[in-house]
Order: sequence, then C-alpha cells, then structure tokens
Amino acid sequence: MFENDDNRIETRVIRDDHPVDRLPLSDAAKQSVKRDGATGIDMDGEEAQQIHSNLLGHYYRELDRQTDQRLEMEMDEAFYDHIQWTAEEIEVLEDRGQVPITYNIISTAVNWILGTQRRSPTDYKVLPRTKEGLKHAQRKTELMKYISDVNYSQMHVARAFADQVKAGIGWLETGAQANEEGEPVYERWESWRNLIWDSTSIEMDFSDGRYIFRTKWADTDTTQAIFPRRAGIIRNAAEQVFESGSMALDTSGDDPMDSAEIAQYQTTGYSHVNPGYSNRERVRLFEAWFRKVQNVRVVDGGDFSGEIFDEYSEGHVAQINEGRATLVNKPRMRMMVAIFTTSGLLYIGNSPYRHNRFPFTPMWGNRRASDNMPYGLIRGLRDIQRDINKRASKALHILNAKRTYVEEGAVDDIDGLREEIARPDALIISKPGKTPPKTEDDLHMAAAQLEYMSRDIAMIQQTSGVTDENMGRETNATSGKAILARQSQGALATSLFFDNLTFARRVHGEKVLCNIEQFYTKAKTFRIVDDRGNPQYVAINDETPEDNWITRTKADFVISEQDANDTQRQANVAALLDLVARLAPTAPQLVLNILDLIIEMMDLPKGSEIVKRTRQITGVTDPDADPNNPDPETIAIAQQKQAQMAQ
Repeated sequence: MFENDDNRIETRVIRDDHPVDRLPLSDAAKQSVKRDGATGIDMDGEEAQQIHSNLLGHYYRELDRQTDQRLEMEMDEAFYDHIQWTAEEIEVLEDRGQVPITYNIISTAVNWILGTQRRSPTDYKVLPRTKEGLKHAQRKTELMKYISDVNYSQMHVARAFADQVKAGIGWLETGAQANEEGEPVYERWESWRNLIWDSTSIEMDFSDGRYIFRTKWADTDTTQAIFPRRAGIIRNAAEQVFESGSMALDTSGDDPMDSAEIAQYQTTGYSHVNPGYSNRERVRLFEAWFRKVQNVRVVDGGDFSGEIFDEYSEGHVAQINEGRATLVNKPRMRMMVAIFTTSGLLYIGNSPYRHNRFPFTPMWGNRRASDNMPYGLIRGLRDIQRDINKRASKALHILNAKRTYVEEGAVDDIDGLREEIARPDALIISKPGKTPPKTEDDLHMAAAQLEYMSRDIAMIQQTSGVTDENMGRETNATSGKAILARQSQGALATSLFFDNLTFARRVHGEKVLCNIEQFYTKAKTFRIVDDRGNPQYVAINDETPEDNWITRTKADFVISEQDANDTQRQANVAALLDLVARLAPTAPQLVLNILDLIIEMMDLPKGSEIVKRTRQITGVTDPDADPNNPDPETIAIAQQKQAQMAQ
C-alpha cells in the first residue's frame, strides 16, 4: 500500500502468476530464509524458541486431555467397520468353542442417516449488502457453485458428515492454492484424527477457540526440499521417530492419529523389510493456527467494516478513497500460523486469509455437557450392539452343543462317541448290561437368547431414531398416517445432526466466500451448467466493473432452508396437494397462484424448468427475482398480466 500525490491510497501490484504468490507461507517456503520475512522473528532466536515451546505445550496438554475421548471415537468408528470384538473376547470365545458372530445393526442405522444426507443436497445463495452489489452477488453465487463443482465439495461434505455421525465431529477446510494445483480457492475434508483443538471452546463455530493443531506425516527429503535452511531441524526430528529401530513411534501422537502410519511398518512375515530401518524416512509435522493479540489497521465503515485492512483489496482501498470507510488502529486477536517439528520452528507468520478465522470448520454431533467433548450416534448404541453379538454367539453355541451322560464302561472309545453324537444320524452301540448314553440340549435357552437379541435390535432402532418405517420395511403400522407419524418421529430423533450440518455449512460457506472476494482478483471466464445440462459461460473482473468486479463489494452467504428428510418433504407435499384439492372447486385462482411453489417442493427431474413454464402459463412472477433488474421472462410475464387485465 502507498499514497499518491493527492493522498489517495493505491493497492499494491498483484503479481501476474497466481494469487497464492502473495501468501506469507509461499514466500517463506520459496526463500527459506533464517529470519522470517512476514514477522521479523529470528527462527533460531529466543523469541522463536519461546513460541515453539508454548505451542508444543498447548499441543501436549490437549493431546493428554483428549486422548481417552479420541480412543472412544476410534472405537465408535470401529463398531461401524464391523470390528466389535476385542482380541481378549475372541480368545475367550475360542477357548469355549464359540464363534464370535457380528450382527452389525449399528451400520444400518448410520447408513440410513448418511444416505439421507446425500439425497438431500442443500442449496445456497450469496446476498449483497447494498443495491450496488446485486449483480456482483449473482456472479459470486455462480462462482461458488463452479468452485463447489471442481472441488467435489459435496463429496467432502459427505465425508465430514460421516465423521460427525460416527465419531461426533467432522471438519471442513478452505484455503488458497497455486493455479497449477487447481482453482485458487479449495474446499476439502480433514480427518478428525489429524486435528487437536482447544477443548475449552464452547461455541459451535469455534469462534472462541484459541488454537487448532493439525499433524501430518511427511517424507523427510520432501520436507527438507520445502525448507532447505531448516534441514538440520528436520533431520533431528526425523531421527527421533524410531528409538533404536523399535516399532514405537515418538510420543507426540496417539493411536487414532498414528494408526495408518504404524500400519505401513507392520509386516506379515512374508516381507524381508526390517520395519525399524525402512528406507522411507518420515517426520511428524505440526501445523498450528492460533490467535495472538496484535495492533492492526481495521476498516471502519462501509461494506467491509470490521475487517483487517488488506492492501491488496480493491474494495477496501476504493471505499476508503470514496470516504465511505476509514482506517483505525485497534488491538485485535490476529490469526497466526506456524509449521514446526518437535525440534524447532520451520515457519511462522500471520494468517494469509482476510476473514481472520480458522480455515477449519467443525461439524459437531453431540457434545458432552461436562467437558464439551464430542460423540456421535454410535456411542449410545455400543452396549446394545455388544449384547446382540454375545447373545447371537451364545445361541449358536447352544444349538450346536449337547450334554452327554455315559455310564462308566458303556463304550470303549469316548472320543469316538463325541464324534458320533455330533452327527445327525448318530449310531451309538453300548455294551450289554450298561445304560445307553443319554444326550440333552438347551434349545429353550437358545430361544430365550434369540428373543432378547430381537429386543436389542428393536432398542437400537428406538434409540437411534432409524425405525423400520424410515427404512421402508413392513411394520405393524397399517394406515398411511401412522407410517408418516413414525417416520416424522424418526426424523426428529436424527434432526440434531442435520441442523448442525446446516450451521457448519453456513460458517464454512462464509469463509469460502471471503476467500473468493480476496483471491479472485483477475479476469476469468468459467462454465456453469443449468438444470437442463446446458453450459453457460460467466465472466468476472472484465471491462464491466459495475456488473462483475466481485472484489469491489462485500456479500453474505445464506443457506436456503430445506427439510433434510425426504420422507418429511413428501409428507408436506402430500398435505399441500390435499389442501389444493379442497380449494380448487371454490378458489381456483388461489390454486394457480401457489402451484409453482408446490412444484418447487417436489423432487422432480428438471424441476426448475417445470416451474418456469408453469409461471409463464399462470403469469406468476419469480419471488426471488431482482425487482430492479428484471430478466426478459419476468418482463414478458408482467406484459401478459397487463394484457389479460386490459381484456
């Protein structure tokens, strides 16, 4: 930033290759200087060592506090993955001659919830803060949909939602990247296993959190290539991973975090590789996002009021020069980022993102009241699921087992008698004068075990809210209203997950939108597809600033409210159709005026096209259309109405 002769603020020149070039992390990685260019901190000095010590202290404290909970979350996911018996339990059963049977009822309930989410995509839009930003907001909406498409965002949301339901928390991430890696703004899922967060935070959007740590295993040579001046620090950390060639990793992680890393060193006995001396040398990297009080320049007034001033932002500079906003110096909690190993810092600097928030967004399941630790649907079902498996194993053992009473000396070969009794066509010959062997079974006990097992299965359905009616199975509910009522009850029992999903997507979308306004600064043309599959090409930041210079204005991200349960939507549509049938004989004009809204609620292929043609016939305008900038179809409908009134 600099001022010209008339005291107007000018934006800094944005480099021509890609937006990520102006991120502090990129500069540090390229220059790899001993003194960090973004903060002026000597990377080997006393201040850097103190920061490194503090960050490691926060990390180890949180790891110690969260380890027991993380092991529970890992067990929850294991139950979904059909791993429901411990090694000790399997050994005991095998000693008894029992088979460790697994009837995974939990996975069916979880899959229904996950399938419901995938079948119920949530729509969104970008709304302007001022009238001048109407067209810009439309361009941002179209650009967000394009970014969502190229980043496979729906799949990443589904993975985070699966973590939310199973383990209790899922994470979405957004940030900036080089053009050769994809679009400048990316969205992706991050595993909860890699993240340690501030456990004192209580807000759903994590706005009161002070730090988040992400750990990653990386090859030593790759890490040294990125930070060549810190090669010694990286080498020292890599040498601490294995101690004396043992299988134990360092103590900076836990089983959920390191399970995949440990697995690559385990052998089956057919490999000649010594796991402790693998040629693939690895190092654990820590990425810390944390808040620190700094005196910063803040935009006061205008569309961007409250944001930390960005000297690259045309919107910030323009509104300050126009007198709509001013700059004030304020102490603020500034987001910072550091990359380090157990041996020392590799990089530290201010967050490159203007939104000044964590790039990670939590998607919470349930939270424990005592300490805010997350847990998912499976936590309350594990004991019932264990009981199902044990009763199934016991029932099978009872059905296959028989007690035999043999008088001493009645047969010569006891082992042969055991084998013969196990046959369905057994032929047993006893010695003259001796009582023939007698067998007994406990079939009534097997029936009792199966009865309690059936009750456990019903209890899982009641506890999870995923009933037979939700899954379309035959039940004792005979009327359609009874079935819909039970489906509605099941939807209410699972609504917490979908409500938290909607909230997380809004928080995440706000960050994505802010990154778009920050990093999409060059002219660009991109393709979007309408409901009929036809491509349309949209331009931004070209010669028409009043229409599509998206960096000039601020906008807000809004989630369109939709019912997350398809059966509930169908019930609502059925109720509306019933109401329409009653109103049609007496109020046909009212029916015509709401017909387009009813069709919008239906899950129909090419639904938007059907709605559009319905409005053309009925003369109803689109309620979401911009009244100041009507499209040709809206104008045609208005003219049609005027012609009808004139007749």
